[in-house]
Amino acid sequence: MGKSLLFIFVFFALSCAEKTVVVKEEPKSRAPGMAVASGKAVENGKKQLSKGHCKQAIHEFYKALEKDPQNFEALYWLGVAEGVCGYYPQAYDRLTFVVRYAPDDIWRARVYATMGITLLYMGKEDDAVAYFEKARAIDPRNELVVAYYENDHKKNKKHKIKKRPKDREGYEITFRWMY
Repeated sequence: MGKSLLFIFVFFALSCAEKTVVVKEEPKSRAPGMAVASGKAVENGKKQLSKGHCKQAIHEFYKALEKDPQNFEALYWLGVAEGVCGYYPQAYDRLTFVVRYAPDDIWRARVYATMGITLLYMGKEDDAVAYFEKARAIDPRNELVVAYYENDHKKNKKHKIKKRPKDREGYEITFRWMY
């Protein structure tokens, strides 16, 4: 009799208990295949860029962003490709946008340094110094900072640019970060 009484009590308790069902609509995300396709387009864009085909690279990076608008690499390398093609204002604007999405401090320093080199190409040395200094504060060994920015630690010494980039050489330093 004890077991049946316990069964009735449990059954009654469970049937009378309030049941709250929370239905939450999951945000719609891109299919995993889109992220893979975006990554492949980025790789194709980087190959084109390393061969010096900046317009084809730009096309590939746009394809990557169509598939995944949040692809940091596609955004960054698109800015580099725009710079290689000589579209410096667009490259600078793109890099200004992308720095907010840098996945870590090393990439943040790279974006700042790339902004600095872009500003050098635009003839804006004082602005370039500010970005090289930001990059140096995060990563003093950043290749662009080392190549183009001179920071003398002595008092009253002005920070200055070591040299101006020729042709694509400044952007070609960034190619080391591709892989």
